Amino acid sequence: MADNKKNSFFGLGILLGTVIGGLTAFFLSPSSGKENREEVVKKVKELKRLLQEHELDKKVKEIFGEITEEAKKFYFNTKDKVIEKVAELKGKVSEIDKEKYAKLVESVVHELKKEAKYTEKILEKLEKNLAEDWKKITG
Repeated sequence: MADNKKNSFFGLGILLGTVIGGLTAFFLSPSSGKENREEVVKKVKELKRLLQEHELDKKVKEIFGEITEEAKKFYFNTKDKVIEKVAELKGKVSEIDKEKYAKLVESVVHELKKEAKYTEKILEKLEKNLAEDWKKITG
């Protein structure tokens, strides 16, 4: 458990160091305001991408126990199928409530269970994690 916290803090330290270094360079650079703004936008996008990758790795490790390309691929595949089903449902139903969303996630995970080589426990964690995305959908 202590190693996980150390790795998490190390990754966060790298991200914060990158931001601080970028901001220092921004304020000390002789570039024009427009160039600086463009550079800030670029750095913010890069930081957002790094944070998303960090968050993805954290989720995959939490669900699958390790970070592998196969686990990431299965996670994305499942998430994409859930998104497809939500899009289909939105066309037919005016509101999607939390319960309908949870059932939809459950059906997708059950459908993909046939092609997965993961344990029931891992699939339950995946289902729970994706069901919690309801909060992101509703804002």
